[in-house]
Parts: sequence; C-alpha cells; structure tokens
Amino acid sequence: MANDDYDDYDENAEPVDETETDEAPDDEEVEIDGAVKEAATAAAVVARKEADEAETLTVSSKEAMRRQLEDEVARFLAKGGKVQEIPPDVQADPPQKPVSSYGSKPI
Repeated sequence: MANDDYDDYDENAEPVDETETDEAPDDEEVEIDGAVKEAATAAAVVARKEADEAETLTVSSKEAMRRQLEDEVARFLAKGGKVQEIPPDVQADPPQKPVSSYGSKPI
C-alpha cells in the first residue's frame, strides 16, 4: 500500500543555512569551557594554599592550637556543658533492606 501523495521533498520549504548554526554553539562552548577551567584552576589554587599552610605549621603553632582547643573545652564544661561518651560498639542506624513499591499494583 504505497501512498503516491507523500513526497519527502518539500518545494515550498526555505533552505537552511547550516554555516551560521554550526558556528554559534562552538563559540558558546568555548566560553563555557573557559569559565569551567577558570573555576577549576581557582579551586586548585585554594586547595594548594591550604595544603601548604598545613605543612608549614610548626610544632609550637600546633601546640598553641591544642591549648586553644583545650581552653574552649574547659569553658564549655564550666558553663555546664557535658561530654557524653558513646561505647565503640554502638552504631547509629542498623542497615536496612531497601523498600520498593514500584510495580506493586496488580495488572
């Protein structure tokens, strides 16, 4: 059953200019890629600075940080704060089997 009225070619259709549409997305992709690269570079620089700072801490500066932490804990306890010790064998939530109701209705 062939349909003779159907034709793939449309005589009234306007020609499509493919050169303009192909160039525009490439320019946008370059701008997006550049922004992503700049953000990744900035994040890498910040991470590297933090790592360098941690490596350059001296023993005396680490000891000062420990003393500061001890002072803060002492102030917390002096205000009535309590430290609760949890046994090592206690877990927050036991693992549970996943529950799915997908396809539970009869056909």
